[in-house]
Amino acid sequence: MTASDLDRQRAVGKPRRLLAEARRKRQELVSRGRWQEADVLVERALRDALYDASAVSGPDLAYLAYAPGAQALGSEEGDGRFGYSTVARSGAVRALLLANRGLNRTEAVRQANLVLGSPGRDDVGGFWAAVLTLIYANELTAANGACVRASAVPLWTRSALHRDALALLRGRIWAASGKMPKAVSAFGRVRERNTSPQLAGVAAAWYAEALSAVGQHRQAYIELHESGFDGAGTNHPERAQLLAARSAAHLAAGNFQLGLEDALACGECVGTWGVHNPAVLPWRSRAALCASALGRSDFAVVLARREHELAQRWGTVHARGIALHALGIAQRDSRGVEAFLEAESLLSRSLDTMETAKVRYGLGCLLLSLGRLEEAREFLGAAADTGFQPWSAYAAATVRRMADDGWKPSLTEQEKKVARLALAGRTNKEVALGLHLTARTVEFHLSNTYRKLGISGREELATAALLIG
Repeated sequence: MTASDLDRQRAVGKPRRLLAEARRKRQELVSRGRWQEADVLVERALRDALYDASAVSGPDLAYLAYAPGAQALGSEEGDGRFGYSTVARSGAVRALLLANRGLNRTEAVRQANLVLGSPGRDDVGGFWAAVLTLIYANELTAANGACVRASAVPLWTRSALHRDALALLRGRIWAASGKMPKAVSAFGRVRERNTSPQLAGVAAAWYAEALSAVGQHRQAYIELHESGFDGAGTNHPERAQLLAARSAAHLAAGNFQLGLEDALACGECVGTWGVHNPAVLPWRSRAALCASALGRSDFAVVLARREHELAQRWGTVHARGIALHALGIAQRDSRGVEAFLEAESLLSRSLDTMETAKVRYGLGCLLLSLGRLEEAREFLGAAADTGFQPWSAYAAATVRRMADDGWKPSLTEQEKKVARLALAGRTNKEVALGLHLTARTVEFHLSNTYRKLGISGREELATAALLIG
């Protein structure tokens, strides 16, 4: 080997060593809570490495920032085109860093659009991360436009990874727009075929989460099990996304303790990456909803308030609305009504009409429990009119019951105690032991509760939680 060959090897190896060292040091800094330093370190390494972009490949850029489907960002596909793909992925990593911290939405969007307008825009890894950033920023029209342009690439030139990335991103855009049936269909089609291994885990997570959103939590559990994710401690590359999805399934099923545990584990997982932005994963809101149902109102309020602070910093109405929804449920009084009203005002301006339906239903239930019947009827009627299941059906049924001689829920204190323990996942026997009652008395109180709330059993108890008081 000649001296010039050795010099060339050293030159090629230097950018890769810089990125590998940044990856190692970043983890160390984040573990000590020094997230800003970690981001600066990665930014500097990316800038230095791009002096010779052709010497860097996809895997060198993986795991520098948190991203669902991170293996797609580290894919070898698209490399070698005069360094264009490396430049695109580097820009996408910068956008992700900003989005994950929730620091500068304008700059994150700018970086993502630069990637999507660059010569490397067809690179799968860069495209994936840039469109994700636009979704986090609630720039759904721009994200959809990027997907439309990408779909113009002839089918025979697309890899399986390109095909799956495009389908999953479109599904995620539909989910963020509240078009959950379309999202379920898109994710389901990806799961039915031989999904690219880089995206199989995130496809399972997003599919399960969408199924839970439309009330199909049993199918969501099956999907998560079939994905091979069986425990919070499972060492899975998409652990955070799968924990978030399983938490959503538990919440939909009324398994609040398990939902709380998974939401908190999800937060711990993304926390190791320095992810604070609730637009990336709204784990605090989900944990707050579960904690509130378990009677841990103070904890729920702390979680929801912190999420709202972070959502305000990021600035999207969608993230703020979701946090305020959780805060309204956690407070359950006039302050909760104010939080709900602000959430409804914000979300009615966004594209996510399903989330709007949920907020209107929750607000109507809270107003009803506070005896504010006319206001309750207004918001429940608006939720019913959206047509988004299952919330519109719940709202319509409640409005019908209200029309029956001015019906309103009026549980006795003992019925409330029994219902709260049932909501916490206690069996009838456990409720009886905890309250020093017979099992038959517990069954009697639950039957009365179901009749008064107009529900059929335990599974529907979660939907009427705000009426319990």
